[in-house]
Order: sequence, then C-alpha cells, then structure tokens
Amino acid sequence: MTTITVAELNDLWRWCEDIGQFSTDRPINDTKNHEGSCIHRTPFCNTTCYNIKLYNIYPNMHDRDDRCETIWQKLPTDVEWYVNNFKPFFERKKKQTKRRRFMTRGEAIKDMVDVYRIRAMALAEPNVIYWLPTRAWHSKHLKALIELELMPLKNIALNGSTDPKTTSEEYAMLQQDGWNTMFYGDDDGYTDVKMFPCPKTFKGIKGHCSICKGGCMSQATIGKRSDTHLIEH
Repeated sequence: MTTITVAELNDLWRWCEDIGQFSTDRPINDTKNHEGSCIHRTPFCNTTCYNIKLYNIYPNMHDRDDRCETIWQKLPTDVEWYVNNFKPFFERKKKQTKRRRFMTRGEAIKDMVDVYRIRAMALAEPNVIYWLPTRAWHSKHLKALIELELMPLKNIALNGSTDPKTTSEEYAMLQQDGWNTMFYGDDDGYTDVKMFPCPKTFKGIKGHCSICKGGCMSQATIGKRSDTHLIEH
C-alpha cells in the first residue's frame, strides 16, 4: 500500500507563478540519494541549461530535488490511487489545477515506470491537462512506449524537447510520428520548420501557459500538432 503524506505532495507539486501551473521537479544530476533524471540530454543541454546556473545560486535546490525524487519513486501506477489521493489534494487548492506540468527541471520520463505513473495520473483525472515536455524520444524503446500508452490520451500535452543539435531527420521523424515539439536554443528558430512563437517567452506574458490553446498545448486543446519556438533562456 502506497502512503504519501499531504506534506510530501505539497513538496512535490509547487506552484510556478511563471507558467501559472502546479509543477513537479526531479534532480538533473546525481544527488546524495538518487541518480539524476536527465539521462536523455544532449551536449547542448549541458552547456545551456539554466537550471544548472540556478543550482549554483540556490544550493538548497539540490536538497529539494532529492526529496522530490524520493516521493516520485513512491508514486504507484494504479489509477485508483490517484483518484483517491491526487484528486482530493488538488481540489483543496485555491489556484488553478486544471493544467499541471512535468517537470520544470529534470526529465519526466527516465524509464518505463515513469510512463505508467503518468498514464495513471492522466486517466484518474481526464479533465486535467498534463503538460509533458520530454527528451525521452531519444530512446527508441521509450519513444515507442510513449506513443503506445501516452499519445492516445487526449489530456496529455506531449512535446518532444528539441534544440539546435536536433537533426533534420530527427525533426522529420517526430513530425511524421505525430509529436508536438518544443524548440529552444536559437532565437531565429530551426531551419525549414514553421514554428509557433511561444507568447509566454517571446512576449513575456507571465502565467499565459495556464490558458494558452496553441503551441505546446495544441494537441490537448484544439487537436492539432504544432512546433513551438521558445526564446532562449
């Protein structure tokens, strides 16, 4: 039987004012108790990730991410648990809970179990949109599992994270296989890919992600695939 306290859920799900959503975090690199989650990262991630800078400014972030990973690993894969625990937890919140994000730092899908955790969450609350950027598409096995288990769910806003090191062949593959993409790393965009400029990052509209229907959210809101361009951090 899985036991996770309200205090632990409050630690796991923090309100992120910048995007206007509750969001989760995982450690990017190894911590004292856990391996880092960003195992699918690219060399471009290593040199440009803004969270690495934040870790240097706010050393306590390491400790929180370590705690969050402990809680994340306790999360089960059965839908009923989330109906009985997540749903009442979020119903008590005063801020909007109809859109939630994995992860503001770290990788949401490190392994197969993560796919089934996220699937159970989404099935438990079909009226909630879960925003899911991921680099797990770099793993052919995880990519196939995501397409089988998560892509059919209408309340998962699935996005393949891309950057200037993404090849044109990889981009074509993601588009052909029905993935939304989120690109950052060059404010001029990606060659030969028509992109939706993110209103939050290009225009500085704080909290816009909680109401935006295009770009990252388009498959879950208007049923259309899109490629989103984020301005550089």
